Amino acid sequence: MPIPMRIDRLFKGESTFFILPDMIKLNRLINELDLVLNMKSFLLAGIKNLINFAKNKYKEKTFLTLKPETITRWFEKSIELKTNIPSLTDDFTFLFSEFLRFYAYCENQGIDSKNEEYHSELLKYCENVFIYFKERIEQNKFEIENKNTKRIVQLYKEKKDQYYPEIVTVEVNNLKSKKKKMNFVPYLIYDDILDVFSYNKKLLHEGFKNKINLKIWSVNGIIYKRSNIEKFNPECDLTKFKLEIIDLEHLL
Repeated sequence: MPIPMRIDRLFKGESTFFILPDMIKLNRLINELDLVLNMKSFLLAGIKNLINFAKNKYKEKTFLTLKPETITRWFEKSIELKTNIPSLTDDFTFLFSEFLRFYAYCENQGIDSKNEEYHSELLKYCENVFIYFKERIEQNKFEIENKNTKRIVQLYKEKKDQYYPEIVTVEVNNLKSKKKKMNFVPYLIYDDILDVFSYNKKLLHEGFKNKINLKIWSVNGIIYKRSNIEKFNPECDLTKFKLEIIDLEHLL
């Protein structure tokens, strides 16, 4: 499941927001789908891919190697940040949920990546995500929370058929220092997601054949059928998941 992420901050060892989905809603869904999701393994795989991608891009741009201490500084600063951005939590929950529904359907129907129905279901998944985020941009509403008060701000201002993204300020807790305010541009997150899924749809419409086999998720112990396991791993209880359990040693 591709999710675009900024790598320039990783280059500089600067913090990145890790926005997690609503674990209670996600836990309820995976129970309904008879699935187990190991969130720790899921995030480890995603962050490891991000770091490897950043290393390659850094070498392309500078002909140098991205230093482990820079990666360490980026990661440690990032997990120290705590903030609540309701819209992003809801939207990432949707993104997770759609993929899990797609995964569960293929597993239950015995559909693999060589099956024609896999192609159509994958296209349907991409289309659902694309439509959702397109509508989110068109609504031009974004919910944030500052000082325990939620309010709606705009994603952009529109003038003469041009979009001008808004800079949004959110309150951030830093575990090693006092609260502070930080700025970001949520419109760019939605626009990136649209670009990714638009490109995926284009590839699928053109008959792209090199599709990822869903078995990779179960083989690596990330997602699997609950009814196929003898004993439930407490680590997979999403309601108790904490970002701090991610071990940096597995990422370098």
